[in-house]
Amino acid sequence: MLERQFRPDLLYTRIVRHYMDKKGYSKERANGIAQAVVQREAQRRTCRAGGCGHLAHDHIRNSGACLSPDCACAGFEAGR
Repeated sequence: MLERQFRPDLLYTRIVRHYMDKKGYSKERANGIAQAVVQREAQRRTCRAGGCGHLAHDHIRNSGACLSPDCACAGFEAGR
């Protein structure tokens, strides 16, 4: 199963809009919150199995295969 692709630009925009429109925060404060959330999500979705650094949506979870042809991901070697 492929994980949904991470789109940081959409997440960033949604967070800024939410904090400005719903919470009444200033643009600068909303941008700071959005940057922190996007960075945290990018780190959370990065492959740590073999240290390849690809985002998790570049891997097929069930078969353990990496979709990047030049990946040296040690955690997915058995699936190749």
